[in-house]
Amino acid sequence: MHRLPLPFTLLTCCGYWKPTKWPARSVKYWLYNVYSALMVLLLYFFTFCACIDSLISKDLKTMTDKFSLFISVFGVCLKVANLFLQRRKIINVMNILLTENCIPRDEQERKIQKRNDNYARKLTIYCEILNESAAFAATVAQYNEFIRSRTLPVSDWVPYDLSSQKLYTVSLLHQTIGLMICANTSVANETLISGLMIQAGAQFEIFCHRARNLPALLLETRRNSESREDFEKKSNSIFGNFVEYHLEVYKFTQTVNSVFQYMIFLQFSISSTVLCLSIYKMSTIDPFSMNFVWCASYLCCMLTQVYLYCWFGNEVTLKSEKVGDAIYEMDWTTLPIGMKKDLLLIMARSRRPVKMTSGHVVVLSAESFMSIMKITYSSYNLLTNSTSK
Repeated sequence: MHRLPLPFTLLTCCGYWKPTKWPARSVKYWLYNVYSALMVLLLYFFTFCACIDSLISKDLKTMTDKFSLFISVFGVCLKVANLFLQRRKIINVMNILLTENCIPRDEQERKIQKRNDNYARKLTIYCEILNESAAFAATVAQYNEFIRSRTLPVSDWVPYDLSSQKLYTVSLLHQTIGLMICANTSVANETLISGLMIQAGAQFEIFCHRARNLPALLLETRRNSESREDFEKKSNSIFGNFVEYHLEVYKFTQTVNSVFQYMIFLQFSISSTVLCLSIYKMSTIDPFSMNFVWCASYLCCMLTQVYLYCWFGNEVTLKSEKVGDAIYEMDWTTLPIGMKKDLLLIMARSRRPVKMTSGHVVVLSAESFMSIMKITYSSYNLLTNSTSK
């Protein structure tokens, strides 16, 4: 899984992704199972407390503050569950990128792959900095206020008495760690899905490069062939690999979409709600307070998550549309009739570009992002008008 190492490293550190190369009978394999169980318990107990706390809130302002964070944490719980349930499928998706056809074959293809790998790596680093900064602003940066008012960062409800200093300190550390784990897990999940979309775009770029070079490769094969039968055998093998690679690229994008489409739909639903509630909250608090900084950074995190899906989904669609152009740009007039007919089929397939979807409901595109922003703003206006009456 070397194509996207950082997201899997974050998930492994959080306890939600066991490295695939560890032998099942090793000590570290079983120790990691114990660690994973503890981290899942920590996350779900953290979510349970946030749920109860939001339900027992006595006024609308407090409820919106607590509920907006609760649904994000609840979304992380569902993402973790999805990782465990879809583990085998995710491994199979990553293995597609390691097949012979998907591995770069020349210097230009290696440049394409390296550029996209670096892009995915930088994306993970930037998102990690953003999310961890938001978690820091919500917890450590406000410790003085929490300790003074005897409150907690996320949930003031816990199933025990907080009058004890030791229990209060443990709860404060538990919620701090829990929120940072949520931030790391969220970053890993979003950048994993976005990274796979980046890899899908890279495979379409490599395919287009191979399409443009196909006539030159066949010409070189003709020169190096000992006989006509030898050339036909080699050319059929080359073109067969070319067609097979075309099918593998589409299979890869379809598999990525099928594995993660419901998680993307969940994130869209959660982010739209959180965006509305966060904007409403920011309009009611002091803009020079640390709480405002936390709300602003939290809002940026939610915007980034939705934007990443829409942007890279749109990029996959645009790059898949270039397949037909790449085939037309090659020197196809020198190819045999049979190959020309097969290329026409590939061109016809490219007229139906790949579209990444969110639960078969929303197509991931720039237009979808703008639609979500409009819905969020309309919901914010409705909430503001209802509370002002």
